[in-house]
Amino acid sequence: MYARLISAFPQHHVLAQVAFSALITNQNYKIRNQFNRKVTDFVVLDKDCNVVVIIELDDPSHIGKEKEDAERDAMLNEAGYRVLRYTNIPSAHNLQKDVL
Repeated sequence: MYARLISAFPQHHVLAQVAFSALITNQNYKIRNQFNRKVTDFVVLDKDCNVVVIIELDDPSHIGKEKEDAERDAMLNEAGYRVLRYTNIPSAHNLQKDVL
């Protein structure tokens, strides 16, 4: 997936395994604890290092965890990020169509 993202977005930065704490900040310990130790699969940044989209690649281990995934997505959405989930690695064309 990383190679496909690099291919689809050569003018962007692609980060893998980014901690939620690098994307979401909050001084309240109780709120911070909700995203502590959570990691997103990929973050696509523009040339100015602004987050364009967060990409999650759901392998079979996500089956039955749809509610948890939805909660993670809601947390990121609330922080102002767009999240796309894939169960298979999409083509570069489909990624570009979905993201841009």
